[in-house]
Amino acid sequence: MGTHAIRAVALRPKRQGWSLIAAGEAPMPYGEDATQTAIAETAATLLDSLGLQRARVAAAVAGHAVIVKRLTLPPMSAQELEAAVPVEAEQYIPFPLCDVQLDYEVLDSARALPAAALDVLLVAARRDRIAERLAAMAATGRAPVVLDVEAFALANAYEANYSDRSDALVVLVHIGRRGSIVCLLEHGQVAFTRDLNLGGGAYLDALERDLGVSTPDAERLLRQTRLTDDAALGVVRDLHQQLMLEVRKTLDFHRASSAIAHVDRVVLSGGACQIDGLRGLLASELETDVDVCDPFRHITRPTGTDVGGPAFAVAVGLALRREGDR
Repeated sequence: MGTHAIRAVALRPKRQGWSLIAAGEAPMPYGEDATQTAIAETAATLLDSLGLQRARVAAAVAGHAVIVKRLTLPPMSAQELEAAVPVEAEQYIPFPLCDVQLDYEVLDSARALPAAALDVLLVAARRDRIAERLAAMAATGRAPVVLDVEAFALANAYEANYSDRSDALVVLVHIGRRGSIVCLLEHGQVAFTRDLNLGGGAYLDALERDLGVSTPDAERLLRQTRLTDDAALGVVRDLHQQLMLEVRKTLDFHRASSAIAHVDRVVLSGGACQIDGLRGLLASELETDVDVCDPFRHITRPTGTDVGGPAFAVAVGLALRREGDR
């Protein structure tokens, strides 16, 4: 459930891999029309159109109401860890603990840690955001079984489709309409995530403001494989530089606590990830390969099926979840 669209993907596990049952999207209600009732009705209509009347639903939350942190803790028992996590969490969560839902998992870490130390992934989300999303899911008439974090769903989709890669540090950048997610993977594990207030909508707003074009004309410009209008190129390049700066800030912050400095690969996803010039800038500035994610790369699809591309990365990652997953 993004700010611009609701996307749904249904997958079926096979003996080896996954097969696609259905995929589709619908415009998210906007402005005064974006009530919880309207959002739930839109999602329900989309699921009905895909023949998913009895689907069990996984959804996700994102944004600044979600905190993800890797903790290195001394060795302790499971009972001691359960008591220690809330104490540790208070250092990193800018909300009262009574207002958040905490979860954590001890990772089988690939990081270099002190002897017997615990590598703990901490997740905290505001209870009001959780309640809001669960209510929207339940109002579709389907059973909500998993509530995930969008950055984790991205990582899940990447791992399912690119498990043949062994990069030490991968940067996933998901560019939505009103914001972006940067997710760092160390040896395939989520190491750090950050939500940015810069998305495809910023490009549209800038083109409309600086060039005086309408929203449909701005959208058409951004869909071009190569921009030839010098004024439009200047606007887009300025936004690319801003996004690049935020990616660098994220990497710099992470490097302060990680031994891995070199980025092996950047993988772009989201509806706005293919704006002309972005891949080249990231590749040049970070001196690494930059790919556009194919979230259906290793998913069997019926012949002739036309499914969405990188915009469906989060939805695919959610469809891979199962009830009881951690």
